[in-house]
Amino acid sequence: MDTKNLRVEIKDEAKGEVRAIFSTFNAIDSDRDVTRPGAFTDGAEVPISAYGHTSWSGMLPVGKATIRQTSKQAILEGRFFMDTAAGRDTFTTVKELGELGQWSYGYDPVEYSFGEFEGQRVRFLDALKVHEVSPVLVGAGVGTRTLSAKSADVGAAAKAGRPVAPHECEVTSRSWDGAKTLAALSEDLRPSELRTVFAWQDAGADPEQKSSYQLPHHHGVGGPANVRACLMGIARLNDGKAAIPDADRKAVYDHLAAHLRDADIDPPELKDAPGGSLKYAEEGHAVMAAVSSFVDRTAEVVALRARKSKGMAPRSAELLDWIDADLQRLKALLSTPLGPEDPTDAEVASVFARSIAQIQGL
Repeated sequence: MDTKNLRVEIKDEAKGEVRAIFSTFNAIDSDRDVTRPGAFTDGAEVPISAYGHTSWSGMLPVGKATIRQTSKQAILEGRFFMDTAAGRDTFTTVKELGELGQWSYGYDPVEYSFGEFEGQRVRFLDALKVHEVSPVLVGAGVGTRTLSAKSADVGAAAKAGRPVAPHECEVTSRSWDGAKTLAALSEDLRPSELRTVFAWQDAGADPEQKSSYQLPHHHGVGGPANVRACLMGIARLNDGKAAIPDADRKAVYDHLAAHLRDADIDPPELKDAPGGSLKYAEEGHAVMAAVSSFVDRTAEVVALRARKSKGMAPRSAELLDWIDADLQRLKALLSTPLGPEDPTDAEVASVFARSIAQIQGL
């Protein structure tokens, strides 16, 4: 979910009605977005959330609004529920704040692309799904006839993160190198570009930093989703290795599972809570994630020691030899006929899985 802010004008105080021009088309806003004419659904009705998007955490909506658009701008026409205490209080607050108050709307970018506009790299927003509007305290101003701006986050006060909404894209099952994928991402990517690579964003961290995101699974900005990365991501949700808040686990799972279904793969189930026993396939995916993480860590250690003109420490090299030996043993089990009765999946992989678990515990 992304957000944009707006300031509002009082249309009818007695009825609690408000009206605002909240988006100007074909203009670069503070997040380097350019909203195209027709991006909104004219006549769409949306709820007005309790202050600061807190209806996402269970607070009752305080009004409703209708979106209108012309060839140059989008207009919000809203009405507070004046027969409720929350509606009256919120309207009074909005009225008294006047120019100090701002609003934001939460939306999903349904259709978008990246390109150049007036000499800047921007995201073109061609179609938006608006879910709600909400009065907020702070937003970065963008000049329009009233004011259009960006909020810091949808539901930042109520949610610890921002799960990326499911989206359609190409899906691939080729090899996955998470460290290489992250290293290839430019340091000056916009948040909207970073969100095309990951499944979750830490709402309390700097949205311009790659470290503020988790569970990468796309090959670059807007690139295809990787089946292996999606399976490993779900495994990390189930075993608790991914530090995703409980409130966000289902949304993150839905995102990863949608990519797997697009590849005609039945996604593993999401456990009610992280930890506990795993089925064979789930354990295998957890092993994949552990190996991938360990390889990434090994690459970091090798690079660090190389900068100091040092090689791998003998004990570390021995540990890698152990892992390689078990991998070779697993490969032999999978490629060599063992008799009239093939071993079960659990028998084939149990030793390998236990070895990785022991390594993680070192």
